[in-house]
Amino acid sequence: MQPTADPLVTEHLSAMFGLLARAHVVDGPVSRPEYTLLALTAKRGPGRACDLADAVGLDQSTTSRRVSALVERGFLARTPDPEDRRAQLVDLTPTGREVLTAERRRREELVGIALHDWSAADRATLADLLGRLQASLTEVATAHDHHDPTVRSVAGPVTVSGTTVRERTPA
Repeated sequence: MQPTADPLVTEHLSAMFGLLARAHVVDGPVSRPEYTLLALTAKRGPGRACDLADAVGLDQSTTSRRVSALVERGFLARTPDPEDRRAQLVDLTPTGREVLTAERRRREELVGIALHDWSAADRATLADLLGRLQASLTEVATAHDHHDPTVRSVAGPVTVSGTTVRERTPA
């Protein structure tokens, strides 16, 4: 049997994600899913939309629509894939980089406001713990994506931003 998270930790994380989602809605130039696609493209460089879909756990049609919207707004550009001329790569445009930089700055300011009265040591501890949590969650997600039998699945559909991205069945 795998360990279960402390219910208080889970509750705090759920509340935090909800509050961050509410704060993000205010005057952002891109939606949360669009921001994720821009940030991932910046991190990975040019790539296929299907690879972005896999990386964020969304279905390809949803990702394709979001990529198309970002292309139309001038934040991403499509170019032929040199390894397969039938396929296309997407990459950030200069405008997309500016939008991503501005949105990152806005998010940093938001968190900075929330942590303004925290000591430097507390902020460093939070950053360390969040980094560890992110690494652990990445391991679980990667194992899940590769159908690792040592990782217990969560029963029921997984929904991201109102879209069912994957049906999961218990292991």
